[in-house]
Formats: sequence, C-alpha cells, structure tokens
Amino acid sequence: MARTPGELLTVSRALRVLGAFTEAHPSRGVTELATELGLDKSQVHRMLATLTQHGYTVMDPETRRYALGPALIPLGHRAERSPGLRHRLERHLEDLAARTGESSVVCVPDGYRYRTVAACEGPGLVRYATTVGRSYPGHLGATGHAIFAFDPTVSPADLLRAKGHEPRAEAVAALRERHERVREDGYALSEGEYDERVMAISAPVLLDGSVFGSVSTLGPPEFMRRSADAIVSAVLAAAAEIGTGLRA
Repeated sequence: MARTPGELLTVSRALRVLGAFTEAHPSRGVTELATELGLDKSQVHRMLATLTQHGYTVMDPETRRYALGPALIPLGHRAERSPGLRHRLERHLEDLAARTGESSVVCVPDGYRYRTVAACEGPGLVRYATTVGRSYPGHLGATGHAIFAFDPTVSPADLLRAKGHEPRAEAVAALRERHERVREDGYALSEGEYDERVMAISAPVLLDGSVFGSVSTLGPPEFMRRSADAIVSAVLAAAAEIGTGLRA
C-alpha cells in the first residue's frame, strides 16, 4: 500500500485493524487479521493489546478473539453530533431539497429505532419539518425500512418486539417481505405509515457494504406522487454521493 505524505504508519495500521471488524466479521483473531491485512503477527498483537487497554477493543479470554469495545460508542455519538459531519451532510440535503422541492433528512440506526442527524426543510410553502436528534420506531416508515433492510444484525422480529410485546407471525412475515422488496428495489417508499400527512422516499447510505443510515425526501403525498420517479432518482443519487463523501 502506497504511503501518504505525512502518514504515521503505526496509526494507519491500527485504524486498518479497527476497520477490519465488520458486521460479517464482528470478532477476529490475531493470526487471521495479520494474514488478511498483510501485517506482522506481533505488530497486530501489540496493536490489539493497546486498543484493548483503552477500551477500543475487547478480548474474549476463552477464545482469545477480539471485538470492538465500548470506548467506540461515545466516540460514535460525538461523531454524529459533530458540526463537521452535519455540515457535510447538510450540503447534500440542501441540494436534494432544491432538486425535489421537498424536505430531506439523513437518519442513522439507534438500537431498534432510527434517529435524525441532519435535516433540511423544503423550499415550498407546504413543508415537513423534523427535529435533529429525534428518534422514530424502526418498523415504520421508508426511512427505517431503508436502514434495517440492509442491517443483517437486526431482524424484523427484533424491530416489532421493540414495541413491547411479542409480534404476530404474520406481522413479522409482512415486514420481512417489505425489507426483501426494499433490497431488490434499492429504495423504500411509504405513505402515511408514521404520519398520515407524509410520504417518504428513502435510500440506504452504504459505507464499504455496511449501512451507515438512510437519506430521505419527505413531503405531502398529493405533491410527491406527481413526481415520484424523479424523486426516487434524486434520492438514490444523493445516497451514493453521501456515501462517497463520507469515505473521502
């Protein structure tokens, strides 16, 4: 791998180690990480020991395998609230709102719910406003479907159980079928699921194959139906642009 001017190799390697923990591979061993990343086994062991000391990874004493640690949780929450991240997202949302004439939001998973981290009101006289930081039930609305259809760690039953009771089998099957359709289409559409006055078109924002969140256009159904195809195209483009921007 080519070295970037000013790059500190030790830090770069440690970040590569952290990045190797994915939804598909939530726990890793020293040898497999060293082989996969092309690093010396003793280097990987020392990096993981240091990361574990500071809470960024944890080790299972029985299997000697590592997983991401609790110190990353508050760090991730602070990153979500970072003015820099919000500014980067808002630029895309402003462009999406201008293209569609409706409000736009970016939401991220929050347990079995999803939470708004950036929003832009539409330019029209009739607009839908949402509060940054507000959370919503994950089983309702295109915004949640676009997130959880692409999150293999959360099942439809998990989302429905979060309502406080055991879900009916037919409700689980219906939500599973809905998620399958979203994965096939690449986007989600809902009308009146959370608020009868609101239609939403949403697409997942993916980072290296894992879902970061979703971007959505929200507005009155009577207006959005007229240009639904154009809005779908705009939302899909915005999701791709945001994903690319977050990786840059």
